[in-house]
Amino acid sequence: MATTSARRPFIMQYRAEDFPLYLLSLILGGALIVPALPHPALQLLLVATLVYLAAVFAIRHGAKFDGSFFRVVGEGVGRYPMIVARSWQTARHGVIPIAAIFALTLAAESFLRPQLAGTQWLRTFPWQWAIWGPFLFLTSFRLVILVAHWLRASVVRDVMERSPQRKSIARLSMPNHIFHAFVTGLLAHLCLVAPCVLFFQWTNPTNLREALLFTGYAIWTGVAMPLRKRKILVGPGVLNNRLVYQNHQIAHESRFYFTVFHGHHHDSLPSALIGSAAGTGFLENADRCVTWLDPLKSILVTQFHWTYIIGFDMVVHQYIPGVFPFAKPTVLGASHHVTHHFGSALPLGIIFRGYVEPGDLKAGYKPNNNVTRWFVEEVQLREKLSPDQSRNFLTIYDHGVAKNAPAPQETAVPIGIESAQPDPAPLA
Repeated sequence: MATTSARRPFIMQYRAEDFPLYLLSLILGGALIVPALPHPALQLLLVATLVYLAAVFAIRHGAKFDGSFFRVVGEGVGRYPMIVARSWQTARHGVIPIAAIFALTLAAESFLRPQLAGTQWLRTFPWQWAIWGPFLFLTSFRLVILVAHWLRASVVRDVMERSPQRKSIARLSMPNHIFHAFVTGLLAHLCLVAPCVLFFQWTNPTNLREALLFTGYAIWTGVAMPLRKRKILVGPGVLNNRLVYQNHQIAHESRFYFTVFHGHHHDSLPSALIGSAAGTGFLENADRCVTWLDPLKSILVTQFHWTYIIGFDMVVHQYIPGVFPFAKPTVLGASHHVTHHFGSALPLGIIFRGYVEPGDLKAGYKPNNNVTRWFVEEVQLREKLSPDQSRNFLTIYDHGVAKNAPAPQETAVPIGIESAQPDPAPLA
């Protein structure tokens, strides 16, 4: 059975000709992160890490220079402002209030400054602690996962050798593949953090500004909740799902956006180590930060949100059964994103029990396919999955929506979707 209806192939993996574009992604990512790091030793470590990634790419995929490099870069860079504008249009119910609250906050801060001169309110908010504290917490979690994968490297190898992506582990040892995934997730996380760090270094936010932004967020949340219940406003979860689906399509259609923005996320082991902010590559995370105007939000609210989202993203990207944090939550949550990481173009959206992207189903995604059947068998073998849980994972979207779940939010099916590949080769 085909995983998805056959149309034009998506870009799903790197090739030797992508090496110059990949180097560009590392250079741009490094240029973003280096000035945001608080110590020169960390900056040197980052540069060494980027060299390591370039070497791994060359070993795994080869390195060639394609004469179309400059054309591809020119087209990609020229298209980017339109992509950002389109993202803001899609997420307008979210970004307009953020921009408005920030503007009102700056006006109120300017008005109150004379009255509060010399007080604690105008001292710099300790944003470094607020940002790097959660970062270190999530990095510690990532390190625990790294050690768990190293200790069970034989299980990781066995799963990957039985998977549709078995060819991807050639030319490197399994400990190297595991470390590569760790570095990928860590750098993607840094690309999310860096724009905020640079913005706060430049603007020097005060305690007053943070208090006003937090208050503005609380007031807007109270106003928006009843409007969302009445469907006058669209909730942030639905907006994020729509935006992910929209930009995820672009990321797999365009050689530039796949190689420079998104492909790092697919070039690593499909494990929790790569989780960073809902399935993103290096510059894609920076783009997400800019799209959602994260530097303009309350620092505390943003860091709480990031901590939850990244922790959740790590857990739901564990597609190697039998290794911490384990793959059973993916089955219980009916997350078919696993299919995408094992070679199928679809689903592009965030398909979980409570949300189904209609575009994926209309484009031909079939939940019961070679990849999902293999995955369920592996989870059954290594994590004691019940037959009912397995059956539910394979059939939950047979009628287009999750059983016993809210109706999905309707979104238009993108025009010109370069749809999926057929099932991978039969599994060993």
